[in-house]
Amino acid sequence: MAVEERPGPAADLRFPRAYRLGRSRNYRYVYRKGKSFPSRSLVLIYLRAKDVKLGFSVSSKVGNAVTRNRVRRYLREDARLLRPRLKKGRYIFVARVSAAKCPHEALAREMYRALERARLLKEDEP
Repeated sequence: MAVEERPGPAADLRFPRAYRLGRSRNYRYVYRKGKSFPSRSLVLIYLRAKDVKLGFSVSSKVGNAVTRNRVRRYLREDARLLRPRLKKGRYIFVARVSAAKCPHEALAREMYRALERARLLKEDEP
């Protein structure tokens, strides 16, 4: 018996393939053409586009595989929750070495502030 997907508020907050940046050539293109917005624990690289695509980069300098995956999960979760508010474009969040010691809440605040500073959050309509 197949499980049916139910549309609803939770379905809007998933992180499906359509929102992923994907291949390495896409990352290289955004790195080359995009604009950078640095902060203490992460760097946001943004390029205008027709739709929203997100990518995450965590270097081996950040730590071992467990640490890198934890940081990547934190970044993905925070970006997933912010996705409905993001302006259209290609986003890459690059974790810095200090992200390994940064608690999840602080990393989430930093991501939000970087997006705010870059003016990449949609204005709330009244």
